[in-house]
Amino acid sequence: MSNVTFPSLFSPWLPTPAVDERFNNGWTFGNLIVTTSNSKAPDVEREVVSQHSYGRQLGRLTDAVVAIAKHVGATADPHVEPLMKLAREIEAIKAKAERRRCDELLDELKALKKSNRKQWDELLRAVGS
Repeated sequence: MSNVTFPSLFSPWLPTPAVDERFNNGWTFGNLIVTTSNSKAPDVEREVVSQHSYGRQLGRLTDAVVAIAKHVGATADPHVEPLMKLAREIEAIKAKAERRRCDELLDELKALKKSNRKQWDELLRAVGS
């Protein structure tokens, strides 16, 4: 860290300005910072997240816990129930996003059919209709 000071007429009343330069040896993901202070291998974590997002990892764990809870009849357990609720809410969000994507695709297909009949016909042949 380096300190840079500047002369000032207000020196007696104001703190001396300083420039704080720090180097982050880790990596960030949103507001999560992974460094050697909180991970033994931040480079491995970076590689894992590049192929399997935290959302995907958590989703698979949630799916597994929900399946086990259903299998053993523990879905109403007070420790499991909040996760069951979370899983239902996530499924509702996914279903809503899927409906939105389908609506957008349908709108694009309708527009294509109106604007470019040749491309529309090629698309129909490509999908086998």
